[in-house]
Parts: sequence; structure tokens; C-alpha cells
Amino acid sequence: MTDAFFGGIEGGASVSTVVLTNGKGDILAELKGEGTNPWILGIEPCLSRVNDLIKEALRKANLNINIKLNGLGLSLSGCEDQTFCKTFESKLIECYPNLTNEVIVVSDTLAPIALACESGGAVIISGTGSNSLLINPDSSIKRCGGYGHLLGDEGSAYWIAFKSIKLCMDHLEDFNYVPNGYSIDRVWEAIKEHFNIDKILDLLNVFYGEKKEKSEIAKLCKTISELAEDGDELSRWIFSEAGKELAKFIQSLYPGADKKLHKENGGLHVVCVGSVWKSWGLLKEGFINQLDHHHNSQETIVDEFTLLVLEKTVALGGVYLITKKLNYNFPFDYEHNYRILFHYIHDRRDQ
Repeated sequence: MTDAFFGGIEGGASVSTVVLTNGKGDILAELKGEGTNPWILGIEPCLSRVNDLIKEALRKANLNINIKLNGLGLSLSGCEDQTFCKTFESKLIECYPNLTNEVIVVSDTLAPIALACESGGAVIISGTGSNSLLINPDSSIKRCGGYGHLLGDEGSAYWIAFKSIKLCMDHLEDFNYVPNGYSIDRVWEAIKEHFNIDKILDLLNVFYGEKKEKSEIAKLCKTISELAEDGDELSRWIFSEAGKELAKFIQSLYPGADKKLHKENGGLHVVCVGSVWKSWGLLKEGFINQLDHHHNSQETIVDEFTLLVLEKTVALGGVYLITKKLNYNFPFDYEHNYRILFHYIHDRRDQ
């Protein structure tokens, strides 16, 4: 019997990862390329990039680049709407009929869950922006967030960077003072250095100028995390606040989870995706605080959940999704795809 070949792509706004496997689950090639968000690129340039990425993966695996895949799973940022996903699928088959026999297109929130959770679970993405989603065993979905930097992105790198800038601006103008008498000196110096500016008015060009780049602003988050690790009190406070925001995603999703997911070993499984989670040590205090102390009567009591961090590329989740759609006997290896970041039980914490 000839072997089967499957492709998976995790498509972010700025970077995409592609993975190629055989039917036995061996990864034959994995590589990174440019972003594949159809809203940013347009549908046809996005399809062309998908085609190029697969050809490049086949080349890297020393396979004939004209091999037609048995299935391709695309998990792309911006693909939230099901009608849009279906249009994208049929357009791909129409434009590139020799690329794959079958394709599935889903939001970038679905592949991480597919990779770590057999019967459903949740994901919280916190990279440049933020988003979260819960999928139940019956495929019903609860969403929270994912509306971009003007309408959301709480707890993301952009949110942390923006908060740092706004705190310093307001303090310098005697409009609002930073909490607990913290000094703004180190954070403000970091902001000036990052954007190569020397006064508040120069920020107008950063936010409203022709070259405004959300990702450039978000990159300030890394410097703030370094200051926090170095003991800067304001930076530590900002990360604690970001932790609270990320915990609110769990409070939003938790009541919508099927009882089966609540009863899993370790409670609801929540996959953590994105670079902000690398600073878990800085987020943790605010995160737990938000869950333990009820700030108003409407907040949900969350009983138990486990945060998971993926050990394999999210692109492999695309392969999991397409092989499931095809009912292909693929060796799903859930427990080797992640590690446990944190286990929470209300009123008792296991770290």
C-alpha cells in the first residue's frame, strides 16, 4: 500500500508554520514562512502562499513536489466565520486542484485544542493579540475575545505595551498617577528607547503615523517583561494586571463547558498559546487573584482546570483535524503533545 501524506498549516498574521506527515504520524518536514491571514493578504494571495508553503515542505522532505496530499488542514488567523471558511476551502480546490484531495479550514483557535484535547477543551491565545475559545464534545462552541486591539486583545503583548505607555503618559501629565507610588522611570526610559523618541508628543507618530505597526508596539512587551524579571515594581504590577485579564477568559468560558470536560483529570483542559505565556511567573499572581477573590457577584466560581503548553507545533493540529474529517486511522498521540503549566483547584492550589 502506498503511503498517505498530510499537511497542516498554522497561519498567523506575521508567521506561518507548515508541517508534513506520513500516514504513520512521522513528521517529514516542518518549516516557517510568511503570514497567511486572508483578511490581511486577500484570499487569492493567501491561497498562493499556502500552495508555496506545501511545495516547500515537500521539497524539504525530499519528496516529489507534485505529490497530491491526501488531506490538508489549515488553521488560520481571521478564519472565524464558517461560511468564509467553506468559501476558502472550495476556492483552494478550484485554484490548486492538484494540491490535495481534501481540505479543512478553521480558525487558529481550533488546532491547538485538536492537538491536546481528545474530546474538547479550551484555548487562550496571548501573543501580539489575544483570543479564547471553548469547544465541547458535541462540537458546540463558546467564544470570548479575538476582536483586535481597538475592541479587545486584553492580556496580550499589545495590551501590556499600550498599558505601559498610557500609565507613563498619564503620570507625566498629572492626569492619573501610577498605583502604589511606583516609579515610572525605568518603564518610561524603555519606551523612549524602544520607539527612539524623547517626549510624549513623539508617540503620536507611533500610534497615528503612516508607519504605525501594531506588532512594533507589541514588541515593547518583551522589554517590560525583562524589567519585571529585574524587579521593577511598575512592570511587575502591569504583568499582574495582564494575568487578571487572562483569568477572565477562563471565567467567561468555564460555565459553557460540558460536564464531561469539567470532570476530566485535572478539570477543564486549557491550552495556552502565544509568547506572553512564557512570562507565566509574572502573570501568575494576578491570574490566581482574579479567580480566588470575587470582585462582584456575577463572576463565575471556577472549580478546577489545568493549563497546558504545547510541545509540538500547532500546525500538527491541522493534520489532526483533517485526518479526523477523513476518518483516517491516524496515530493521535495527545499526551506527548503538551506539558502541564499549572493546575488550579478553587481554594486549594497545586503548583
